[in-house]
Amino acid sequence: MPFWFWILLWVALCALALLFVLFLGWRIFRAFMATLAEFERAAARLSPRAPSPSAREPETGNFVPAVFQDPGQVRADYLDGKARRDQARRARRVARRAARGQRQSLRDLGLT
Repeated sequence: MPFWFWILLWVALCALALLFVLFLGWRIFRAFMATLAEFERAAARLSPRAPSPSAREPETGNFVPAVFQDPGQVRADYLDGKARRDQARRARRVARRAARGQRQSLRDLGLT
């Protein structure tokens, strides 16, 4: 066989291999984009709803780093915030159980 046939054969084989690689890359890209779109739909469906601005606690005053405050006051603020969060969590639990018709804990109702 003449030498130009081998050159033509290898050019054709390389071109076909390149086309095949491009085709596979395109399929992978399309599959990735479809997966990403499905992930966005699932995330939108499963994401928790953000509380309304009125439901959030209003901010009080300007922020002062705890390093510059009295340690006793910082500890008292921490314990007060912890108690408020615990009470809010207990109220949400009582409301959730009441909505579902479940039994209430005597501790949650404040009877013990």
